[in-house]
Amino acid sequence: MRPASLRVPLYGVLWLFSLILLSLTIARLNYTLHLPAGDPLNHGADFYDPVVVELLVDSFLAFAFAPFVFNGLDRFLPINLSKAVIEVIALAVLWLLWLIGCGIATSIWPNLSFCYNFEACRVLAAMTAFAWLGWLTICALLVLGFIAVFSKRRDSDLATNDDMVQWARRMPVSPA
Repeated sequence: MRPASLRVPLYGVLWLFSLILLSLTIARLNYTLHLPAGDPLNHGADFYDPVVVELLVDSFLAFAFAPFVFNGLDRFLPINLSKAVIEVIALAVLWLLWLIGCGIATSIWPNLSFCYNFEACRVLAAMTAFAWLGWLTICALLVLGFIAVFSKRRDSDLATNDDMVQWARRMPVSPA
């Protein structure tokens, strides 16, 4: 099975996880920025968690990037630059951002089983879970992207056969 045939469904899964995480982070921000009067959380004073904002930005970037890979990437690339290399760079940035967000969220809310009867707690648990699922999807896409960049068959790109990693073809081969 070619890497491109695996990447297409994985980008769909990433888009779905990003949409769910985007919805959950918006729900969490809406709750914490509009606390009811008698809410025991933060003594009823409105606040927001910075990690929730980071996960919101991460999910929005991944949500916007997934469809962009299919249509828009070719329009903005210089001729000498491979689509697969740009894709791997963007996935590496997303990987780092999601890892930081997931790690901080997990360190703040490591075990929420004691409060599952509250909706706010279930939102936090689902938000953390979908953040990790999205990060794992990005890991798989990154591995497949590296395979596409370094494969000897240069036709494993998503949409085009653009002779990936053209700079590698110009390098002289040293005798072994």
